[in-house]
Formats: sequence, structure tokens, C-alpha cells
Amino acid sequence: MQLEIKQQLRKNAHIDVPCHTDVLDILKRQLVSDTYFKRGSGEATKEFESVEAQHREWVKDIIDLADFKFCYFTYGATDAIHHWQLTEKRPWQKLEGEYEYAETIGTKPTVCCDVPEQYMNEQGRSALGRIVDPNKPMFLSIPSAADGNYFNVELKRQLECPVILDCTYVSSTDKQRINVPKNTEQVFFSFSKGFGLVGERLGLVYTKEPHATLHLLKEFENWNYTGVKTMQLIMKNFAVDEMWNRHRDKQVQICKDYNLTASDCFYIATSRDKFWTRRRRMRWNDTARICITSLFDDYL
Repeated sequence: MQLEIKQQLRKNAHIDVPCHTDVLDILKRQLVSDTYFKRGSGEATKEFESVEAQHREWVKDIIDLADFKFCYFTYGATDAIHHWQLTEKRPWQKLEGEYEYAETIGTKPTVCCDVPEQYMNEQGRSALGRIVDPNKPMFLSIPSAADGNYFNVELKRQLECPVILDCTYVSSTDKQRINVPKNTEQVFFSFSKGFGLVGERLGLVYTKEPHATLHLLKEFENWNYTGVKTMQLIMKNFAVDEMWNRHRDKQVQICKDYNLTASDCFYIATSRDKFWTRRRRMRWNDTARICITSLFDDYL
């Protein structure tokens, strides 16, 4: 039976996220009429500014957003990528194993290397700084889409290139500090992963300068008012590491039972066993990413 389950897990290349009954209860109580604002009245802007302040406080133990003066609503991190690629005229680069969506809708990036240092295998590449083009913006996710783990991108040397930082997996982990590279231009957040809100499409983008497309939309109060209210309710009722604290023991037990290693992200496991070869996302690293969400119900 266990082999059959592992074979099913091995087929899944994607990340499925757990749903939570108390999140569902919040959605049931929320009324669309609560945010039936007239566009241009300023009511929506007041609500959004309140949520922005709330979010900055919510994530402050993980990431300092003080340098990013501008904040915008997006329909998840995917929409943030849309707006970035729509306005990005420069050739860009990424680490091996990153989220692939940007290259499916835009230009193809240069691939630098795997996630640096602690995720390298014995035959891995050398320090990240030696192979990064300082003139190309880098799309980078922390925690990493390659394995769900935090890492310090500037472990060897300071990253000089512009950075587009995707923090989608924040709220799926414990509180660990993200060292934001100095030339980071945009930071993406999503509520999809940690709280099972994939269909709600809730995201935020922070920038140091006014965003080329999102700023105009914001001036016209053109965003999903109900989505902003949902974010407010989630942050009011749950700490940023709530779901990790709730499910970590379950994740560790699953990993023990299936001989896997628990990722920093509570619904992801990793393994270097050859059985999981097709789930490896990195060229020079033999670590496979395995989504274990489908096993959660068995461990409740």
C-alpha cells in the first residue's frame, strides 16, 4: 500500500494546498456587500491602506518592507508575474528549479545555477556570485519553489543584480528571516498557499518606485475590494506562521513514515532517493520536491 501511495505522489509535479475548515468558516461569514464601495469615493483606498499596514506588521518578523514604499493588490502572485513580464524589457535570469510561469508567458531567462550552498550536492556548482550576471534582473523565490526551503542568497557575496523577489510560500512556514538583496525591485506575496485560497486569487506587490502598470490601476481604485477584505480577515484571525505551527508535527510524522525529509514549507517534503528522480527540479542538485498534501487527511 505504501508503495502505491508513493507512486501516486511521484506522479504529481505540482503543489496542491490543504484547505482548512476555520478558513472556510471565515469565508462563509464574509459578505460581498461589506465592500460595496463606489469607485472614487476613497472608501476602497482607505480599506486597502489599512490592509497594507496590517500586512507589513504581519510579516515583519520574516521580512522588512520599509524600503518598499508602494503596495498594490494583485490576483495572486501569478498576476504579479503578469504585470512584471508585461513591463520587463531587460533580459532576465533565474535559479534552476524556480517557478516556471514567467518564462511561459514572457522571454526565456538565463539559468544561473541551483539554489546556492546548502542545497548543492557534492558535484554542485560553486558560489552563486560567480555565475550571476550583475546586469540582468533575477527572479528569485524565498522560500524556494525548488524545495520549499529558506536560504540566504547572499551567503558568499552580495548580490549586485536587480531582483524580483517572490515570497509566495511565506505563511506556509515558520518565522525565518529573509535577507532582502539590496537591489530588490519588487516583492510578491500570495495568500493562496498557506490558507488554501487558490481560487480567491489574493496577492500583494511591494515596490520601491511606482509600478508601471499597477500604479495607474491603484489611482482609479481598480482592484478586488472583496479580496482585500478577505486578506484583512485572514490576517486578523491567523498569525503568519499559524498553519505551519498547526501542521508541522503531522508533516514530520508523514516524512518519518515515508522516509522523506520535511521542508520548511509544511506541505512539502524532499528526498535524494532515486525513486523520486522525476520530481527533481534542479540540474545540479539531486533533491526532489514532493507535495504531501494528499496524505494530510490520513494523519488528522
